[in-house]
Amino acid sequence: MDSISKTINNLISRMPRVDGSTLKMVALVTMLIDHVGAGILLFVIRAGVYPFGGTFKASAEVYEWIRHIGRQAFPIYCFLLTEGLIHTRSIPKYIRNLAIFGIISEPFFDLALKIKYEPFTRDIFTVYAANKSILLHCRNVYVTLLTGLLVIWTMKLVEDSFGGPLYFIDGSDERNPFLALLYFIPAAAGALLAQYINSDYRWWGVVLIAIFFVFRNNRLLACFLGYIFFMNLGTEEWSLPAFLLIMLYNGKPGKINRKFKYVFYAFYPVHLALIYFSRTVLLTGILPQG
Repeated sequence: MDSISKTINNLISRMPRVDGSTLKMVALVTMLIDHVGAGILLFVIRAGVYPFGGTFKASAEVYEWIRHIGRQAFPIYCFLLTEGLIHTRSIPKYIRNLAIFGIISEPFFDLALKIKYEPFTRDIFTVYAANKSILLHCRNVYVTLLTGLLVIWTMKLVEDSFGGPLYFIDGSDERNPFLALLYFIPAAAGALLAQYINSDYRWWGVVLIAIFFVFRNNRLLACFLGYIFFMNLGTEEWSLPAFLLIMLYNGKPGKINRKFKYVFYAFYPVHLALIYFSRTVLLTGILPQG
């Protein structure tokens, strides 16, 4: 097994590498594509308008491929979150930023992606009144990432308190096995919380973040286990390119300066707001009346 792993790692080491900036841009672009499909095209198709080929089948196929492309974003964001924990100058500020942008993003997430009734209405109050029962039971992806960050931060505190990373999985760690329970309790608690509040990707997202963190010193194993786990959620088997790209990460932040980090934070709520208003303003004229 070790020889196979070494062979694969040697092959990967000879391939072109990508930096953190490249990963961020791939995640950002594929997320945008995904949300255009989920926030505009899906609603248009439901309204009986078929823009691609003029048939439901053609439009549905385009929609499916758009969503397949979009499956790359979330695994990359989960991986970058674990990298962020390791390299951030201030974990409390990292937590604060995720929390603030999670709060800001929630209404736009609801309007763009989650409503079922009055999807083309510009009156936000009417939309919320019509969808109140739905919107009270979902949370945006920032909430999942925040939960995952709190989980792996707690796991890191356990590591730091007991002499570094724990290796119970491969049997090489001879410390008290009780520490394994203490180590994984945060992951279980975070997964249950994400499931209970119905944050985006629910417990699957939190566990994927934990996998990236636990196996951060063996990226090949982290990506293999992460993909094998995550592919069982819906159509996430299409996220394989994201995991392959993560394996090529060179550990460098790239050319995007730290001063632009808030641009990436803000892109999530801003693009969701644009998707919602594009749907209500630009598409009203082409939808069937009545």
